[in-house]
Amino acid sequence: MFLTNFNEFVANLAVITTIIQFLSGILVCRQYVVNRTTAEASPLPFICGFLSSGLWLLYGICKPDSKIIIVNVVGVLLMLSYSIVFYVYTFKKSSVLKQSLVAIILYLVMVVYMSTEIDNEILLVRLGYSACLLTLLTISAPMSKLFYVIRTKCTDCLPFPMIFMSFIVSSLWFIYGCIVQDVFLSIPNFIGASLAVAQLSLFVVYPSVPQTPLLLKMTEA
Repeated sequence: MFLTNFNEFVANLAVITTIIQFLSGILVCRQYVVNRTTAEASPLPFICGFLSSGLWLLYGICKPDSKIIIVNVVGVLLMLSYSIVFYVYTFKKSSVLKQSLVAIILYLVMVVYMSTEIDNEILLVRLGYSACLLTLLTISAPMSKLFYVIRTKCTDCLPFPMIFMSFIVSSLWFIYGCIVQDVFLSIPNFIGASLAVAQLSLFVVYPSVPQTPLLLKMTEA
């Protein structure tokens, strides 16, 4: 009984924090609306977010798991809305259309495959692997700034609130995955939480403001 209650608590907390993380995109889109442009920003976070949420939604339906379904229905709708806002205010509309088209085609392929696959176990495994791969690619993207942070000894390019939220969300889904014995939830979220810890540790080692050349020399001395 205790384990069941704990399971529900962790699952509900994971759903709530994930939706809050999804809603952070509103702040980004608000800035696009205020500035009337997306400048040099990339639409990939929104497009990949749509595809990732869509794959996890299919996985949740196939399993079935109401928690996974709820959170990813919200994710699909929000990411789709963010992508539309991005398209409206970007000057690279053709590029956004091409990337969106690729994501939609890939998703439709998975939907068609889901409707034709007879063996539910095989379907679940393949959907799980596909969702895991896309999730790992998405959560590891910020690590591309690692060398820049080390070189400049400054973490001003890293979004602390988003990284911290990523740690919380990944940790909760990892715990939930362990409880329900779902490796497709536990493994990628364990890696996601570990990557978030690695990024958060940079804030302890390096300051959040750039150091002047004089300070850099003093630090290296």
